[in-house]
Amino acid sequence: MRSKLTSLCTLLLLCLQPLCAQSRGDARPRDLEGMYTRAAFILDDSSITNVYGVTAMLETCSQWGHPLACELLLDVYEGRRKGLSPQPQKAAVLAAAVADERLKLDTHHPEAARVQRECMFRLALYHEKGFGCQRSEKEAVRWMLRAANAGVGKARVELARYLMDKKKAWGDPAKALQLLRQQAKQEPRTPHVFFYLGHMYMTGLGLPKPMPQLAFECYELGEKVKDDRAINNLAAMYEGGIATSRDLSKALQLYKKAAALGNKDASANLQRLAYIKAGLETGTPQQLRIDHAAMQIIESLPLSPRARRWFAAPFRAHAAKIRNSL
Repeated sequence: MRSKLTSLCTLLLLCLQPLCAQSRGDARPRDLEGMYTRAAFILDDSSITNVYGVTAMLETCSQWGHPLACELLLDVYEGRRKGLSPQPQKAAVLAAAVADERLKLDTHHPEAARVQRECMFRLALYHEKGFGCQRSEKEAVRWMLRAANAGVGKARVELARYLMDKKKAWGDPAKALQLLRQQAKQEPRTPHVFFYLGHMYMTGLGLPKPMPQLAFECYELGEKVKDDRAINNLAAMYEGGIATSRDLSKALQLYKKAAALGNKDASANLQRLAYIKAGLETGTPQQLRIDHAAMQIIESLPLSPRARRWFAAPFRAHAAKIRNSL
């Protein structure tokens, strides 16, 4: 109860501060745009390590309705910016204030409408995860629906993810499939649209039966737009020979590609399949397996061939030494 009251008080202060400042005669900062630009520059420049005061600058800009300052401040509160710790409660309060228009953005700014929609999207995810606010699937669906209806493509994809769950009151797989198809046609580069669409075809969710061939085609489209989860699933289909001929070399190549994009499942699959192809699945010394795994991970990194050879050389030499001693 106390945490809810604290959140409410913080939200009220956030929304009323510009009005209170005006009633005291406090003037709007003369160079609000310049203050935001300085804060953004400090956060973006990797050579600058002293970020003291940046949060306060962004908070001042946000209190006066600067849209981009609000968006950047959410990044800061989420802990996604260098040297600054997450502040979940502040993130949830700010997102709710902007999404509900209790904190008025500068309507003359060209990014105002987009930032408000972004706040709706983030607020939905906060409620889903319980980030800085009470975890509520119902609130998550409500805000994601508002963001989707406002035209946020990634919100349509996430809303479809919510609708896939038939056990929930709002579950509607057929509607989810429709949303994903529309979004894939309108904005094929929307994150993970082909991954979820492929998943629905593969499992038959919202369909009379599974359609693995269509799933394969969706994952191929996902590969073209660098969707790491779609690429990982495409690799699995090549590995298992599902809707295509079995091709372990192609699967290994795709696992490497997904791993280089940061997919942890693909990294694990890459090591597993690499062991199998190299004949290391049984009776292999642990250190040799570690050396081989390290080389596979290095191979998947976005480095030049020369750099990959340099990093992999010690592991390759050590592995050769172990093999010679067997």
